[in-house]
Amino acid sequence: MAGDEYPVLQLRPGREFAILRGHPWVFSGAFRELPPAIPPGSVVDVVAANGEWVARGQLAPRNSLAFRVLTLDPQETIDEAFYVRRIERALALRRLLPADLDAYRVVNAEADFLPGLIVDRFADVLVAQLHTAGAEAHRRPIVAALQQVLAPSGILLRNDVKVREREGLAFGAATVAAGEVPESVEIVEHGVRYLVDPYHGQKTGFFLDQREKRYFVGGLAPHFASLLNCFSYSGGFALAALANNPTLRTVNVDSSDAALDLARRNYTLNGHDLTRHEFVALDANRYLHEAAAAGQTFEIVVVDPPAFAKNMGMKERALRGYEALNFAATHVVAPGGLLLTCSCSGAVAVEEFEAAVQQGFLRADRVAQLVASFGPSLDHPTLPGFPEDRYLKALLYRLVS
Repeated sequence: MAGDEYPVLQLRPGREFAILRGHPWVFSGAFRELPPAIPPGSVVDVVAANGEWVARGQLAPRNSLAFRVLTLDPQETIDEAFYVRRIERALALRRLLPADLDAYRVVNAEADFLPGLIVDRFADVLVAQLHTAGAEAHRRPIVAALQQVLAPSGILLRNDVKVREREGLAFGAATVAAGEVPESVEIVEHGVRYLVDPYHGQKTGFFLDQREKRYFVGGLAPHFASLLNCFSYSGGFALAALANNPTLRTVNVDSSDAALDLARRNYTLNGHDLTRHEFVALDANRYLHEAAAAGQTFEIVVVDPPAFAKNMGMKERALRGYEALNFAATHVVAPGGLLLTCSCSGAVAVEEFEAAVQQGFLRADRVAQLVASFGPSLDHPTLPGFPEDRYLKALLYRLVS
């Protein structure tokens, strides 16, 4: 399709400046008109109020977030070759990752200039999420481009992300888009072996965005004797620590029996004696309160909960939740111990998260030092001027007293 064949939508005066400054979204109120006849997911051109061409991208005419930028080049056609170029560019960044891992995010949606598309690599298998009607509409060229660039043994599409429903897309079971995808995939991360459940595991099967934090905690583990891993999922933080200190006593807490079963399998895979460690199927908040009441303490405590706020309307409640959770966590951190606390709530800024955590410390009468903070990692980049994309925050504290 030639560039002048895409439907053209006009912005209200001044509304092009956000795009020109690098923001990849345009909301419905910025347009003079959104013709309902244009199907969701269509590629359209956007022009300024004076008719000057601005961008080409995906349209969601019935959504508040109506337009996502694909390209600022009017000569660039959105076809399979386009996706090949974008994926190759994304892969060039991932080649900077350490050689001792075989799992990483290949495509991180808007940050890799492919809105609505998430692709994670687990060994020779790809697991993708198509979040938007635009990505879904281009499922075939996207899959073909992934095959061409990465030559995986299989590609799995996870259709069980709730955001698909907001785009009017089908929500359901994972489907194999190409090749073969086994029920379990083994990956290696800095010498630690993990089993990934690509069909049913949380997110795409593994929390790749916490890799750097796992590595950092693992490097500190030889100085400590015990670790509590709350919201543990498949045991990632504990296993990274055990790789550097096999004598460490670990407790993994998760409300999901399936997650803890996967954690046990990962312990066995790495040669750890299950009888020396605990796997507790319990709500993490309840565990923290019961452990504190029993006088239990740990030298490293990791608190990595699911998102408390998925939109701005939930932010205040989320901040109260973070304060309460970290208040409870402080009661089981030994003096001189470490607390790694995380938030994956995109609606909560890092300054707000830190303030909520600090309020929890004050309520608990604990004195802390902030010794490290973490944001986006190399394979989870974000765009300048696009704070909406910076969902993950992690703060490492030393509890002095």
